Amino acid sequence: MSKNAIYVSIKPKYTKLIETGVKNYEFRNYCPKDKFNKLYVYESFPASSLKYIIEIGDIIKYPNKIKKDGYGNKEFNDGLKSAKYAYEIIGVYKYKEPLKLEILRSKFNFSPPQAYSYDSTYIELTNYIEKYEKTKII
Repeated sequence: MSKNAIYVSIKPKYTKLIETGVKNYEFRNYCPKDKFNKLYVYESFPASSLKYIIEIGDIIKYPNKIKKDGYGNKEFNDGLKSAKYAYEIIGVYKYKEPLKLEILRSKFNFSPPQAYSYDSTYIELTNYIEKYEKTKII
């Protein structure tokens, strides 16, 4: 299986901004070695569930600049964020029913990522969620 997606955890206050299109880049301190074009998003407490798939466009490494307006973009461009990478958000899908942590653990042996996990770490889960009902919101 090619590693074209990673699992990440994002706090609810940021997923709300992503869902509304206000936040158009996801900021991270790392860029995995293997190429990827999707984020499987686990929304942290209190939701504690897998809720989104985000399609990624360009990855910008600081000091390169983001050319669009959006939440956190100016701070990234000015070097005020600890994150050194900005992942462009070009599409967002939301699962019809979030997959709660209890189910993710019991059925797929999933642990919420501290940084990231490749999709190949959870092959059965990845295959399952690719077919799981979702709606394109961006």
